[in-house]
Amino acid sequence: MQNVREYFTSDLGFVVDYLNEGSFEKRRNQKIIHVEALCEMMEALTGDTRFTDQVEDLLKKQKEGKEIVMCEYIDMLEARGEIRGENRGETRLANLIQTLLKEKKFDDIEAVSGNRERRHELYKQYGI
Repeated sequence: MQNVREYFTSDLGFVVDYLNEGSFEKRRNQKIIHVEALCEMMEALTGDTRFTDQVEDLLKKQKEGKEIVMCEYIDMLEARGEIRGENRGETRLANLIQTLLKEKKFDDIEAVSGNRERRHELYKQYGI
């Protein structure tokens, strides 16, 4: 019996796969037809604003006559997540180091620079 999801060959297929598998991987090379509608639907279903954060860039490319393929959209989502994670991590670490400097806990500062476990213990201890 054919997989029911294979019947969804347009943008709705992305949604069906995402709801079933949590990813778009099987459709990486598929063209997105209705960029804005797909992005808004994914945000509405997941509550994740990363899906719509990229709409303007995608629409601009589409207006320039470029095809938008799912793998490009996935790459944009992943890059956005990595940047957010790095920024949050840097801010968090900076706050911890500033706190430790105020308390003159130089050994702990040295420890957090190379020991992830100790860093997370101190994040928890200081509520960071």
